[in-house]
Amino acid sequence: MRPQRLDRIARIWEKLRSVASETDSVVTVEHVCVVCGDVLEAAGAGLTLATHGGDVEPVFATDERSRELEDLQFTFGEGPALEVLHGGMLVVVTDVTSSEATLRWPMFTPEAIDRGVKSIIAVPIQAGAIKMGVVDCYRELAGFPSKEGQAEALVCAETAIALAVADTGRPGLAELIDLEFTEHRAQVHQATGIVSVQLDVGLPEAFARLRAHAYASDRKLNEVARDVVLRRLTFRPDA
Repeated sequence: MRPQRLDRIARIWEKLRSVASETDSVVTVEHVCVVCGDVLEAAGAGLTLATHGGDVEPVFATDERSRELEDLQFTFGEGPALEVLHGGMLVVVTDVTSSEATLRWPMFTPEAIDRGVKSIIAVPIQAGAIKMGVVDCYRELAGFPSKEGQAEALVCAETAIALAVADTGRPGLAELIDLEFTEHRAQVHQATGIVSVQLDVGLPEAFARLRAHAYASDRKLNEVARDVVLRRLTFRPDA
């Protein structure tokens, strides 16, 4: 391994231990997300995972804005994390206000702009050809991150994998779950099942109808799901 790369790995671990020491804890994937955002000069970061069943779900965010943007990707079915997990590599959008970004994610981009995001870097957490997750880094400045920042972000992604597979008792990828995200996802899954019965359709189509209703009514997906679960909203075959 080249000395430059060893130095880079050492710097990342030093940063990780420093962040972890603030709460007197061991280094976890949560700290990896924080440091990944830091090396890319991001104001916030979010983590989305690919589940064993092939589903894509946001599970962690460093701040409320990032949490909202991760949730919106799930609602709209588009965005940087989904692009990476569905076959892309490292995604770098240097100007969210550009027409290219709008064409790329027509529903997600305006929401990012409204929240003051100027550029986005989505870093894949990948083991060989298998994509396990993505760290979305939301920046308040346009332009490319430094080459060193990008290189350190990729080291962060490798570190996340190492923490996930190490038998050390640390929280791994599957265990890094933001409770708010978990509650949202549980409601969405429950509502999807209810809509499936109401419309007599499969779960994928039921989820698509749920997502379409959220977008058409300009509401969050989890809010619509909660109304379905509480029977305040009913889907009918002719709706």
